[in-house]
Amino acid sequence: MVDKQTANVESGFSFALMAGFTPDSAQQEILATTEGVLSVEWQAKHLIVRYSIMQTGLPQLQQQLQQLGIPLKQSRWQGIKAGLKCFTDDNLRAHAVHEHQCCGKPPKGM
Repeated sequence: MVDKQTANVESGFSFALMAGFTPDSAQQEILATTEGVLSVEWQAKHLIVRYSIMQTGLPQLQQQLQQLGIPLKQSRWQGIKAGLKCFTDDNLRAHAVHEHQCCGKPPKGM
């Protein structure tokens, strides 16, 4: 049986970067070695990051990008997209550690 606290639940997000900015290899390497980050890929104005939601989250990754000097595109759509992704990741994280119970059994402790 898999330990629920250490289960690896993967997620990913495509960060839109400011026009004309390309992250250098050092920035990508530092981001790739961040705890919980599984892969980092640069594709035409987007930085695609795959990560384990049990070890890190989107707000921590956004903060790391700011500390590295990687300018994220700020728009209403990016805010909505990031908010929805945080909500989805929180649900996945909660579901991964939740102990499911069969409908035909009384709750534990009864």
